[in-house]
Amino acid sequence: MRHFRIFLLFFEHVYQYRSRIFVWFLVSLFHPLIYLLFWSGRGINTTDIITYYLFYIIAGGFFVHVEEDARPDILEGQLSMYLVKPFSYLQLKFFSELPWRMIQGSMGFIVLSFIAFVLTVPIRIVGLPHEILLAIVIAVFGYCVMFMFKMIILLTAFWTIDISGLQQLSEMILLICAGFIMPIYALSEPVRQVIYFTPFPYMIYFPVMAFMGNLSSSDYSRIFFVQVIWLILFYGLYRILWRNGIRKFSAVGI
Repeated sequence: MRHFRIFLLFFEHVYQYRSRIFVWFLVSLFHPLIYLLFWSGRGINTTDIITYYLFYIIAGGFFVHVEEDARPDILEGQLSMYLVKPFSYLQLKFFSELPWRMIQGSMGFIVLSFIAFVLTVPIRIVGLPHEILLAIVIAVFGYCVMFMFKMIILLTAFWTIDISGLQQLSEMILLICAGFIMPIYALSEPVRQVIYFTPFPYMIYFPVMAFMGNLSSSDYSRIFFVQVIWLILFYGLYRILWRNGIRKFSAVGI
């Protein structure tokens, strides 16, 4: 219950910046629409590709940016404020990031609903209740995998004064390997197999595929299993980096 209250406090704080969130949402909105126009210009205008990029409007809202807190938290010493609180740093960052993603993602859902029901653009969406539930589970775990990945990038600030290069590199990889630029199923088989060995398609691409109804029953269990494995690996790496990094941290005052 106390975790829920902490979440509500962060949500109230984030809601004050709804105008800023709307501007960020517009930025994330244009990218899928531009990609959709590109593929339409090449004669590909199927329901699948339209649905794919419309779902990525929502997915863009859940793109985690917690690593941007590396400078104020670690490099400027604000981490000391978190160390005296009765919650772990990981929990507090999770609850502080989630409201931003939920509000921005809800804006994407409104746009998708408007396009589908008002403009009557045909889209494909999973219809069976149990498949909807499985898609939600995969989406939640995909978000958690991305969050832990970005937290690891954040913690590298213990050993360097500038993580912007690593941050930009990770976002470039995510744009490609998480399917933002183009569907992974449109790539060649060898490239797809390489990407499937990375954690990135399990963050966003497969949740989108799940909501589109493009996964079989065996796919759901396999994807969920891989997500759990990556989540465990990332959490273990996070603990190692945190334990070693906090020994290097120093700040004046609280």
